[in-house]
Amino acid sequence: MLKRVAQYFFYIAVFLSAPHSVLAQDLANMGTVVAVIGQPTLHRNGQVQMIAKGDALREGDELHTAEQTSVYIRTFDKGFIAVRPDSVLLIEQYHAGSRGSQFKLQLKSGLMRSVTGQEVQKDKDKYRLNTPVAAIGLRGTDFVVFTDDHATQVAVQKGGVVIEPFSKACSIEMGGPCQGSNSRELFASTAHMLEVIRGQTVAVQKDSSPVLQKELLNELPKEASKEPQKGAPKAAALGVEQTQVNTADLSNARGVANSNSVIDGSLAKSASVKPAENTLLPIPVPMPPDVDIPPLVLIPPALTPVIPSIYWGRWQTLASLPATANFGDIYKDGQELVNAGVYYVMSRDRTDARYGPELGAVNFQMAKHDGIIVNTLNGAVSATMAKESSLQINFAAQTFNTHLLLAAPGRDISLNVKGAVESDGHFLNGAVSEAQLRGVVSGKDAGEAGYIYYLPTNNNEILSGGTYWLRKK
Repeated sequence: MLKRVAQYFFYIAVFLSAPHSVLAQDLANMGTVVAVIGQPTLHRNGQVQMIAKGDALREGDELHTAEQTSVYIRTFDKGFIAVRPDSVLLIEQYHAGSRGSQFKLQLKSGLMRSVTGQEVQKDKDKYRLNTPVAAIGLRGTDFVVFTDDHATQVAVQKGGVVIEPFSKACSIEMGGPCQGSNSRELFASTAHMLEVIRGQTVAVQKDSSPVLQKELLNELPKEASKEPQKGAPKAAALGVEQTQVNTADLSNARGVANSNSVIDGSLAKSASVKPAENTLLPIPVPMPPDVDIPPLVLIPPALTPVIPSIYWGRWQTLASLPATANFGDIYKDGQELVNAGVYYVMSRDRTDARYGPELGAVNFQMAKHDGIIVNTLNGAVSATMAKESSLQINFAAQTFNTHLLLAAPGRDISLNVKGAVESDGHFLNGAVSEAQLRGVVSGKDAGEAGYIYYLPTNNNEILSGGTYWLRKK
């Protein structure tokens, strides 16, 4: 009897001496919903239910968001996850304590942002975020991921990530980061991203997409850090008052570009139905103040944000590179065809705007590039990356000048093209240029520009690609 009493007090002592947070997490859920926009749904044990502020989430839950719908989660270890519109996130494992630490999520589609919590920071080697094509591990705390079935993009606000395409050495079943010869790292940079396209063996670094940049600039309300109150009135579910805002200002990834185009680096068409001005919608939700992140790194002030009116993508499937846009989606009624090339197609919204000499010389900064190099003898295809870029359009002289330094496998290729600009914004290469280039200016005061290029080389190769630019202030 005395022996049993001694054992009883021993177990009590062990229980009381254990860290409170660890014991609490052993018995609790992975996190709590601190804010919602729209009507997201939760798939749990074969049942579907609406998600509300204050709901507790646990392993096995799958979150679904629709258009203009988001979910904001505070994890048990003071981390933060934002699941953005048109996304599906599965919480496979997320626990620490006596069972050991395991943090495994699966972003099946869409856009999410993660600010990792204290337990994850202590056990980075136990964290894994799977997408349909790649595994992502941690080197730091604040990052954003966008994915569909064909490709994945990741950008970093603070710290870093490591990403590797799935293979025998990096399977979806594994836990923790893949760190083989095909893994690539990216550290804090809102200007760059890593992209994995299905079939590629390694990730490629590119200029960051407007979708990822915009998400990294989002702020979430202070109210998001407070303990949610179950059953709070729906009008106050965000912890902020509703106000008159333009829906174009909301960070809706699908409103910036569709998944077929933003993944490959093109800016494709926004939603066909344009949002009404002054629509009554909740304002974006800001980041909890108790999460330790640095001040947001802004997009360079030289860029003037605009709502895209130029749409483009590669409509040809080439070797292991899937098509990134549908020809019919880019060239629809109401769209003006700019260029229908061998690999790429581009259009813009129809407009009566004229770009006269009063605009003078305008400099642009590249916001997006997607390029390929095709061997015409064996059909081999490789992606290219723009290492240098410039575009100046002189409306007074009706001329343009552009330069690209493209990184191809084993070498760099320089593209320099000059030509003429028409008053309707169309521009094309001059007669002396070996490259075929067709482009267009769009937006108020020439806020946007884009062009598609095609250049046969002397090595039985074809260099082709598309670009999207924003006007510098």
